[in-house]
Amino acid sequence: MQINFCFGQTDSISNVIDFSIDGFGNLYVAKKNSEFIKINSEGKTLRVNSRKDLGAPTSINAENPLRILIFYREQGWLIIADNQLAFQFEIDLKLLGFTDPTLVANSFDGSIWVFDRGNGTLNKVSINSTGAQLSGAIDLRQILFIELNPQQLLTDGNYLILGNDNLIYVFDRYGTYIRKIELDSTPITVSIEGTMVNASTQNSVYACDIRYLSAPTKYAAIGNNNLRKSVVTSNKLYELLQGDILRISPSKK
Repeated sequence: MQINFCFGQTDSISNVIDFSIDGFGNLYVAKKNSEFIKINSEGKTLRVNSRKDLGAPTSINAENPLRILIFYREQGWLIIADNQLAFQFEIDLKLLGFTDPTLVANSFDGSIWVFDRGNGTLNKVSINSTGAQLSGAIDLRQILFIELNPQQLLTDGNYLILGNDNLIYVFDRYGTYIRKIELDSTPITVSIEGTMVNASTQNSVYACDIRYLSAPTKYAAIGNNNLRKSVVTSNKLYELLQGDILRISPSKK
């Protein structure tokens, strides 16, 4: 399978479940038919892989391009792939005791963060030569005093971000709670750049410095109710639309 795009114009990919961009500008796409595609910053397909027996994946995460996380929430199954989309390791999270593993992210120390909605915990799973094991858990209900149903979990190695409806909870790299950031609605996208947390909702764009407890800076944005997710890089705008179409356009950033 070969897909080539010209990213100087607006292109699209259909039947997309999720996508992720690594630090080198490579695009990783998870499709409804359980195919995974790596496309470079020039629009050339570099790798294609698939895993048909597990059904459609829930998410793909390429924050660490050497440890790409492909997550199947319904099955509680996590695949770790390398930057060539070769499957390296698989974890049955329910065998580790998770009741409803909801979100996953890489940890700075080579472990995996897992949020378990079933018991409201943020957990760390360690991976070594003998397999995977649960190495720590934080009961967020005792810290935040609410029941969580988060939509985002991401890290840049120094901070861990948990997005729950219109609130963003910020933790340090060890899972210690720092602060929360309040938005006007559930964010379409959240990112971390140094000590800045950036988020966009249907109507607003936010910027917040983690080091201070002041309210985030808020800017008005053009509303778009058709967006499921968006990411902007130095030269590309990626927009996942409600019809499972990934639209790729030149960025005006």
